[in-house]
Amino acid sequence: MSELSKKAIIEALIFSARSGIEPKKIASIVGLKYNQVMVLLDEMEREYESLDRGVFIKSVNGKLRFYTKAEIQSYVNQITTRPIVSITDTQMETLAIVAIKGPLTKNDVELIRGRSSQNQLLELSRMGLIGKRKSKLPGRPYLYRVSRKFYDLFQLDDLAEVVQGLFLGEGEKVEASGDSITVDGTVQEEVDTGDTGRQNQD
Repeated sequence: MSELSKKAIIEALIFSARSGIEPKKIASIVGLKYNQVMVLLDEMEREYESLDRGVFIKSVNGKLRFYTKAEIQSYVNQITTRPIVSITDTQMETLAIVAIKGPLTKNDVELIRGRSSQNQLLELSRMGLIGKRKSKLPGRPYLYRVSRKFYDLFQLDDLAEVVQGLFLGEGEKVEASGDSITVDGTVQEEVDTGDTGRQNQD
């Protein structure tokens, strides 16, 4: 198998995997060692970074996908429907708090923002950007954290990209909680992104 055909197969696998594909999965399918796949991927990423390519390869949550380059996104928008039509400043503020400090309760969010966040959390849940699950705290309030869709939509591999240099409020630097830096399958299964009701129980 030539180097060109190896890259062609990898390219086809990434293109066909709607939810992304892990390098180790590619290695298993193509019949290569993991480090061999990583070398080929590094070469492919550099090739796709050239100015005459409209897409690029990026790993998000450990899975490789093709993404449209920002400078031509306006053309693509004319034939695709954006997953998030609009998001308000207050929703984005709430989302940033949940992303960096989560998992946390509605009361925690409101203490940080200094105002009610009920509607913002509800809308973010409907957008699929955050999920919730029952906590073991007294009264069993919901704990909110960002969903896998959040990482895919904002093309983030981990929250270090969000935390770095981010300030909220009056110069207070926000530090991320240790268990929300990356998304792992175990925790994600505990988060219900579809249940947007019963918001008043926390």
